[in-house]
Amino acid sequence: MLEVEDLTVEVGGREIIHDVSFNIDIGETLALFGPNGSG
Repeated sequence: MLEVEDLTVEVGGREIIHDVSFNIDIGETLALFGPNGSG
């Protein structure tokens, strides 16, 4: 299992992910999509 808590990511001084938490169990898949559908 993968557990992520309070993840924040900045690229080029711009915050692109803010305070994200999630769990992924073995065999599960996770996708993140932005407001314009990219991900």
